Amino acid sequence: MIIPALHKHFWSLLLVLALTVFVAGCGKEEESPTEPTQDAPSIPAVRFKGPNTTSQDQFAQTARIMAEFFNAIASQWDAFRSLPATKEGNSWKWTYTAGGVTYTYTGTKQADGSVQWRYTIHGGGYNNWTVLEGSTSGDGKSGSFKAYEENSTQIDVEMSWSTSTSNVLTGVWRDYENGVPDERLELINNPDGSGELKLYNRQNVLTLRIVWQANGSGEWWTYSDTGQQTGNGRWT
Repeated sequence: MIIPALHKHFWSLLLVLALTVFVAGCGKEEESPTEPTQDAPSIPAVRFKGPNTTSQDQFAQTARIMAEFFNAIASQWDAFRSLPATKEGNSWKWTYTAGGVTYTYTGTKQADGSVQWRYTIHGGGYNNWTVLEGSTSGDGKSGSFKAYEENSTQIDVEMSWSTSTSNVLTGVWRDYENGVPDERLELINNPDGSGELKLYNRQNVLTLRIVWQANGSGEWWTYSDTGQQTGNGRWT
C-alpha cells in the first residue's frame, strides 16, 4: 500500500538527496580552503524506524516506507558532516562549490541555545534556492523543518520531532498540496523497537493506524474519509 500524495513528494525529495550525495562525494575528493570552527553547532541527527520484520504484509511494508519519508528530510544535511564550518557572527556555514554550483548549509545559534538552520543551492539553474529551513533545540532532541518545492518558495513538506524523557521519539510529517496542508503522518518509535503510525486526511480524520510490537509483529486498521472502520488485520 502506497499513499499517493506522500509518494509523490517522496520522489521530489530524491532530487535533493541526489544533490547532497554529490556534495558528499566531491567533498571527499577536494579539500576546503578553510579550517573548521570548533564551537560550531552539531548538525542535526535523527532517525526513524518502522517495524523490524521480514513480513510482506502490505501494511508492515507501508509502515517501513513511511518511516523513510521522515528520514528523507532528516538525511538532507548528512553530506555536510565531513566538511569544515566557517564562522560569520553567530552563524556557521558548511559550503561546497563544484561545477559552478554552491551548496550551503547554515546554522545560527539563538540566545536560548536552539539553532536555526537553512540549506541553500545557488548556480546551475538555482538562485539561492532555499531547499529547507528550520530549527533544533539546544540538545538536539526536538526540531522542525520545512522543505520547499524545487526552485520555489512554496512549501512541499514539513516535519517535526521530539524525544520524551523516557526516550520515546515522536515525529509528525505534514504533506502540502499547492501550498495547502494535506495529509498528516504521526510516527512513534519506542525504545524497545515497538511503534505506531497514524495517517490523517486533509480534514484531520484518521484513515490509517498501524501498531507494531518489539518482535516485529503488528496490527492495522483502515478507516473511510469520514472515520468509519473499513478493515483490520494482523501480521506476525
